[in-house]
Amino acid sequence: MQRPKGNDVRRAAFDGPPELAAFFRKGRLETIPAGRDRRHALLVHVASRFEPGREYGEDEVNRILQPVHSDHATLRRYLVDAGLLRREHGIYRRG
Repeated sequence: MQRPKGNDVRRAAFDGPPELAAFFRKGRLETIPAGRDRRHALLVHVASRFEPGREYGEDEVNRILQPVHSDHATLRRYLVDAGLLRREHGIYRRG
């Protein structure tokens, strides 16, 4: 049996849109895309981890984002800046 190579390994561990697979390795985000469109697509994918209408404390948001990327604080800020998460008085909601 052949082992998957290169992008096949990335795709095997990634459950999102194929155009974002290059940014992931073994299910973790390695690089946040610099391009606006790809970054937004990535953020939409990450935001899907949050239930609409549910409230989250910052610690819980961090626990959800830590397995995605080592810099979960930057990822959280990007989600808020993009309007995909809303923050009010330390409570986060999916936008």
